[in-house]
Amino acid sequence: MAALMLLFCLAESGAALADGPRSLKEAMFGKKADDNRSASRPPVAHFTSEDGQGFILDESGNRSLMRFDGDDEVWLLTPTQGPKGDVIYKNDVGESVLKSTRWGGMILFSDDRPMGDPAAVTGKADAFTPGRMSPSLLFQSLVHASRRVSLAVGRTIGFDAPDVTPGADFLYADAAGVAAEALVQASQQPRGKQIMAPLRGVQFIEGRPPSATMQNGVLVLKLDVSRGDWSGRPSSRRILNVVVTSVPVGSTARR
Repeated sequence: MAALMLLFCLAESGAALADGPRSLKEAMFGKKADDNRSASRPPVAHFTSEDGQGFILDESGNRSLMRFDGDDEVWLLTPTQGPKGDVIYKNDVGESVLKSTRWGGMILFSDDRPMGDPAAVTGKADAFTPGRMSPSLLFQSLVHASRRVSLAVGRTIGFDAPDVTPGADFLYADAAGVAAEALVQASQQPRGKQIMAPLRGVQFIEGRPPSATMQNGVLVLKLDVSRGDWSGRPSSRRILNVVVTSVPVGSTARR
């Protein structure tokens, strides 16, 4: 009987080893998934970096979406193959935001930590879903965005969406909020007054691809309705870059 029990225990141990991690890396980080993500990482996960920055990465659909804790903006990230099997997630201006290592580790890049800040999964999260929106709520969103920017620059900056495609109200409202955030950030730059001096208004139009341009003092945001929410508008980073670079250093642009 003792011999039979010993054989049973050895068999069970062998099965456990076969199903368990085959290396120290697997034991520490989990098994590597086919898409270079850790198989143990949920498709919508909350992370916290070493510096305490929290964010959600939503890969439950065919897009990679990210939102920082405490922020409203959802960022569309483009995964690209990096060295040694890593995956680099970039924003719409080509900046590296995240790096997923081949064994499931995650690195967060920021202005404060350009070399990267390790981040760990802290739990599952809910997938991003568009908020409830209607033409009347969209109008309120445009008014709110206009008021926010106007207060930042000390004069009225109108937000206008003359022709909204039915059903695209959330995309336009979200773009208005993102544009307001970018313009407030621009006003807080060392050259803020100079940068904002030429701005007379913000206009949202439909077109492809999503873009931001300055045209005769008007910030024109082109929205691609066919791409859907979050993918169909430029990020605040792209808008900020366009606004800041539209006024060269030393320019004497007037209101």
